[in-house]
Amino acid sequence: MDPPVTRYLPRDGHGLAYQVVGEGPVDVVWFLEIQTHLDLMWTDPHLHYLIERNGTFGRSVYFQRRGIGLSDPLDRVPSLEEQADDVLAVMDEVGMRRATLVGVASTCGPQCLVAARAPDRVAGLVLVQPFAERLLGGDGEPHGWTPVRRAEFVDNWRTVGREWGSGASVRMWEHHADNPYNRRLMAMLERCSATPTTTQAHLEWIFRLDYSSALPSIQCPARVLLPAASPVPRAAAEFVARQIPRGSFHLLPNALPGASLGEAWRPILDHVEELATGMQHPVDADRSLASLLFTDIVGSTKLLARIGDGAYRDLRAAHERRVRAEVEQAGGRLVKVTGDGTLSLFDGPAAAVRCAARIRDDARGLGIEIRAGVHTGTVEHAGPELTGLSVHIGARIGATAGPGEILVSRTARDLGTGSGLRFADRGRHRLAGVPGRWQLYALTDAITDPPPIAHRSLDLSVLDRAVLRTARRAPQVLRAVAALAHARQHRQAR
Repeated sequence: MDPPVTRYLPRDGHGLAYQVVGEGPVDVVWFLEIQTHLDLMWTDPHLHYLIERNGTFGRSVYFQRRGIGLSDPLDRVPSLEEQADDVLAVMDEVGMRRATLVGVASTCGPQCLVAARAPDRVAGLVLVQPFAERLLGGDGEPHGWTPVRRAEFVDNWRTVGREWGSGASVRMWEHHADNPYNRRLMAMLERCSATPTTTQAHLEWIFRLDYSSALPSIQCPARVLLPAASPVPRAAAEFVARQIPRGSFHLLPNALPGASLGEAWRPILDHVEELATGMQHPVDADRSLASLLFTDIVGSTKLLARIGDGAYRDLRAAHERRVRAEVEQAGGRLVKVTGDGTLSLFDGPAAAVRCAARIRDDARGLGIEIRAGVHTGTVEHAGPELTGLSVHIGARIGATAGPGEILVSRTARDLGTGSGLRFADRGRHRLAGVPGRWQLYALTDAITDPPPIAHRSLDLSVLDRAVLRTARRAPQVLRAVAALAHARQHRQAR
């Protein structure tokens, strides 16, 4: 999925930027914190994946407060009431009658205010690291905070404000995710979201934010989420959950060492999906039937030795650009480039095979040969990566092909029946590390257009209609059927 077009909503003479991802049946409104830049958050592959996943179960709108990121700058921090009005204005603009609201730290305030004032518009509420009582300038100590913890929290965030643009805010969210990669990404997000002066004004505003009086009026189910290593005290987050009549507190696991920002956020999306849909994330939701295309430059080491590092680098870059263009033109997605090879994902094998033929012809125009393999099977989507035995099978098929050859598995050949592609039997092969012997086929004739379909009304049988209903209402059932068919082919291949 490509990042969506950023839209603008006029608010008091200033443009409020927002993005919409996915379609129904449920709606979710994400009010993002100051450093979560709308465009640049897509640069983290795991965040990109989470946003895509969010679009599979509902329609989501993402925005930051006025004056931040892609929105028009302001010379002041909008009030809590103005930010709550912006939430409803964005919902009205995109046609959301009722939605699950997600707030993060300071944006929990306006989301709670909307839930309290407009209960008919809010189906559920997810609050990430909330603190509802003012930390500075109030009477007495806020619930759950000791004087020492409160002073440390304020001082540390003020230090982040002074170091704004360095990525220092990572440690204030999840210090287990405070690694060089995440700091570099967060530094870019910080610099592009707000200036140091704007950030410092925002921080002083949130230190005096208090919306605790609105909590008892919230009628919808609410989940308060807190990473175990959060600088917000557990007792303070639990206080927020207790004040909401249907509130519950959930302690999230710490991010694993080396985790990306998106990986650290995955447990949050699990809670959002469960609250918005009423169901837990299905265990097979990240599994699908797909066609994989592997390509590899033949004799790359010899070619490198012959033409030199610089010339080979330029040649390989030109080839990769053509691969990307051909894959996108064919409706696929280039998943990764590894050394001299590529992995691309397609919905069906015919598109993958046709794309492989065009890549081969383009490569010959550059004076190089490639080998290619196509396999169709079940793959696991692990963030931006693909895993599963089908991936390994596809890679082994590609490695078996000779120069200029495009090999496909029997599954890919059978599913491509009627596409106009012709194949020659290449016999059974043992694929390194894969059980059994696998029947492979090589593309032979020149690529032709698929045979024309007679123009007539579509007369579906009772069985056809049953299959269509299953595809629409329970796609996991068809995925299971496809998996059984794949297993059957595997048994027959042995």
